Amino acid sequence: MANKFRDRLIQQGIDTGARVILPEIGDPRVMDAKRELLQMGFNIVEVGDSSDSILNLIDSISTLKFTKNWTEAQLQDFLENPLNMGMAMVANGLADGLVAGASTSTSDVIRAAIRMVGVKPSSKWVSSIFFMVSPDGDKAFTFSDCGVIPEPTSEQLVSIAKDASEFHELLSNETPKIAFLSFSTKGSADHYRVKRVTDAVKIFSNKHGSICHDGELQFDTAVDEIIASRKAPDSPLGGNANVMIFPNLDAGNIAYKITERLAGYSAWGPLLQGLNKPVHDLSRGCSVDDMILVTAIAALQKDVYANI
Repeated sequence: MANKFRDRLIQQGIDTGARVILPEIGDPRVMDAKRELLQMGFNIVEVGDSSDSILNLIDSISTLKFTKNWTEAQLQDFLENPLNMGMAMVANGLADGLVAGASTSTSDVIRAAIRMVGVKPSSKWVSSIFFMVSPDGDKAFTFSDCGVIPEPTSEQLVSIAKDASEFHELLSNETPKIAFLSFSTKGSADHYRVKRVTDAVKIFSNKHGSICHDGELQFDTAVDEIIASRKAPDSPLGGNANVMIFPNLDAGNIAYKITERLAGYSAWGPLLQGLNKPVHDLSRGCSVDDMILVTAIAALQKDVYANI
């Protein structure tokens, strides 16, 4: 079945010529994905392809805060881990992006990314999205955060929403319409969790008022025009939200899995956001096709991150 999002992302990812690393060399799925990606025309690079680059990377990481007082032997040992080497290559411009997680924990991937690639000053926090594509491949939503921050503050929700809106526009080529979700719609419930969301909406309105958004909203009000006309008749979303900002990790993680398993949507991700360069964390149950798709997304992001 045709999928307008997948076909466009893969072709545009190839066209960027981005150099992407898949560092988990011991996983047969990664080997299969690399072969297919190279055949498709992607620019896949290997970790540690020259002794000169390794020496330069040792010098580079020796200046980082977490390697303070490390000996050269410790630095060398650190870079013998392919994930660390790959992150250092991305951080130093020897590659444009990295995709890992097939055999590495999420915490290890994110820790290495934060340490070496770094967090964008405009974001302050690393979070994640899932790009949810309908069974017919014609409609998509962005769900965030479903994989990183357990109990986001109001300020973190603002950062999550801003980054997710940009990611949605990149992946879908659609104008983002953000719904800050809650179990309450426009004051229908009074609770500290609701206040956290309403505070986020106020901050977002002040900082990013030009982006279409609303909250706090229940999910049905965010996506159903008829219900929206009854519960939130003045909402700029009009029941047509496409970027869903969940109040915490419980809600986001459960929601994407329900949407995937019961509604038949494809869940592309988790895709990390908030870093200085494209780095993405695969599920350890990922397929070769998952790796290909996430690699295409990392490649597509090359131009977005070019000036950071």
